[in-house]
Amino acid sequence: MAGRWRRLLEEESEHQWLTLSLFAVFVVFGALAIDATEHFVGDQVVKVEALHKGGLVTEIEYHDDEGAYTALVYAPSAGYSMFTEHADGASTAVYDSETTDLGGQVNFIKTMPSGERVFSVAANQLMGLQGNMLITYDYTSFGETFTVNDVADRLGKTSTHRLFLTMEGSATSFRGVVAGVPTSAMSMSSGVQWHHVEAHSEGLWVAIGTHSSTSGADGSSPATPQARPVLGWITWAGDAQTPVLRNVEMFGEGIFHSFAHSGTEIIVGGTIESLVISASEDVQAIDAPSALVVSDTEETVWFIGALGSQNLATYNRGIFKVHQLSRHVPVEVTDAGAQANHVHVHGTDEAGNPIQWTIDITADGSIESGRGFLNLLFIIGGFILLAMMAMHAVEQLRQKA
Repeated sequence: MAGRWRRLLEEESEHQWLTLSLFAVFVVFGALAIDATEHFVGDQVVKVEALHKGGLVTEIEYHDDEGAYTALVYAPSAGYSMFTEHADGASTAVYDSETTDLGGQVNFIKTMPSGERVFSVAANQLMGLQGNMLITYDYTSFGETFTVNDVADRLGKTSTHRLFLTMEGSATSFRGVVAGVPTSAMSMSSGVQWHHVEAHSEGLWVAIGTHSSTSGADGSSPATPQARPVLGWITWAGDAQTPVLRNVEMFGEGIFHSFAHSGTEIIVGGTIESLVISASEDVQAIDAPSALVVSDTEETVWFIGALGSQNLATYNRGIFKVHQLSRHVPVEVTDAGAQANHVHVHGTDEAGNPIQWTIDITADGSIESGRGFLNLLFIIGGFILLAMMAMHAVEQLRQKA
């Protein structure tokens, strides 16, 4: 075969065009193949077979057991329902419209480091799910009224410290919990409406919120003062003392909406820019706009873009990557979670219908490996063709000499 090609290429007057044509085809094919591998292809809208099929998942927490999760789901015909689907396909109802119609009052669901899933449905109460056991943490005898909007646990060597993000009338604040008794509310919030809180290190917590300036004070229109995203540092040692707002960092624009973890780093997702917070309290802004951030089982953080976005970014221990999608983000996100080798994103499509978009986290490495292989193949093949052409040219020169 090689000898035939060689003889064909040696017929300069009749077949020189063939060499050039084959090389041109090879270049075009190689460019198209390499370009195709630059698109992330490990994502798809899946056909839902789970118990939440047909409903809009507004809150979801995935369990360690594959196939198991706890979710708050809305369906127009049935209202809100909250339930746990177990790995064996069995389910346990928490709230439903026919018996205990409290699903519409659930304002968050969050998994603690111990595995407990906590949520709130009423003032001065926190609910907890441990396995199939529903626990009520009641603070009605405390004498003050507040609503729990978020919770963060810090596992210490001998005890667990729990910090509440609370709604206090029309303002937000923080309270610690000591031996089942809440502390007094943090006395100063610096005009910030806090959205979420996360434990950072021993005695230190981080929170994200929004600061609205006095009308026109920041140069914005007095009629519509600009809201700016805020990162707050809170100190609380787990004792009866009130949590203290140590300092506030204000950023340019957008909203900080969610936390995720990558090793010892905390990632803050934002609509304009996101943040990486190190264990040493360094804060780095990164160009990764998103609608939600979520950690997978390998502690890679995925920046889920808004509906219609063309890119999907990831971060893992200092390595930030942007992947070009073969099609745009098909979901307006309500919540997301990770289980086994997949990140599951829930929300609605362009028509407002509930969908689930699933990302295969193993596709990242495989796509890059394929691109590297094609690059190598392209280089080797191109070198062989050019070498054959050069050898033929040298032989022709020798014959003419």
